[in-house]
Amino acid sequence: MKIMHITSGEYSADALRERLPDAEILPFNEAMCEGEAALPVFGEEFCRLRAKAYGVRYDEYLQKSPVAGLKKSGGYGCLELYFDHDMFCAVNAVTLLAYLEQSGFGGKILFHLIAQDGRADVLESAPIRADGYLAHYRALLLDRRAVRTGFDIFDRVLPLYLEYKKKDNEIVRYAREHRSEEKETLIKKMLAAFRDYGLSDLAAERFIGQTEI
Repeated sequence: MKIMHITSGEYSADALRERLPDAEILPFNEAMCEGEAALPVFGEEFCRLRAKAYGVRYDEYLQKSPVAGLKKSGGYGCLELYFDHDMFCAVNAVTLLAYLEQSGFGGKILFHLIAQDGRADVLESAPIRADGYLAHYRALLLDRRAVRTGFDIFDRVLPLYLEYKKKDNEIVRYAREHRSEEKETLIKKMLAAFRDYGLSDLAAERFIGQTEI
């Protein structure tokens, strides 16, 4: 059976390549919690909005996105997904599963929960089905409504996405309350305080910037 391994990003892909040098490994390379989204998943409008979210040209986005690799996924009998437990990864995984449902993927899907350090160390594994994820994607990312997927790893953190997308969310409020601190120190504190979000340095800095407007 042909297997494609899809990781949450480049770092975990590189770690997995060291262990499985002959495997087909595709880094997902998305940050779906940033910017806007559309249907169909990885359609033209979707890709245009993602390019806008990253501030790059459409063709630049296509070069770095997983869209070309995902279009080949139908030729594999099994997809093994490697994502950690934070909100950032959960929203990306929901988007990926929505795409697989949309494309009619008929093979097996195995979800591997990996450590948050991105080293591809598997903590637990479980089979997962893509059925229903297109509706979850629409509700969460397009309609901004709470969803229950029935997959505990996702359901624990997906509510954080709705908070994250608020203009004055708890991260901004934290940054405002601590804005007298040095920026580098504050960013480190924010990454620790909001670990369940999977907050990046760039996102933390952007939220700090919102308190200065």
